Amino acid sequence: MLLTPIPWANRTWALPFLTALVPSQRYNEERGHPHKTLTDWAQQMLRVVQRWCSERQMIVVADSAYAVIKWLSDLQQGHPITVITRLRLDAALYDPAPERRIGQMGRTRLKGIRLPTLASLVHNPETRWEHVR
Repeated sequence: MLLTPIPWANRTWALPFLTALVPSQRYNEERGHPHKTLTDWAQQMLRVVQRWCSERQMIVVADSAYAVIKWLSDLQQGHPITVITRLRLDAALYDPAPERRIGQMGRTRLKGIRLPTLASLVHNPETRWEHVR
């Protein structure tokens, strides 16, 4: 959104400046097209805006549909984009997967040790909070 003052409204409005029509998976399958997810489209659009405003740091506020760890990780590659999104309090969060050891048998681990849920951190008296404005 582009924040701009509207003189006749006596306030600032958030106006869309870039939109994309995102076809459904069923629509693409019926026509034999490869499907791009909502987060794929969002990443592509954010990279375009980042190219237009390369001298600015991007901070994106998104709803919980964009709380996808892989997508958030991809946006940290190259010129990072900061994303503020909502996570569920019972979300299963993990440390990064440990490096593969020499001589290790079996499949490489995809997740590290499970971290405490956000709900348990909120109610834990040991949690240190920092006020931010």
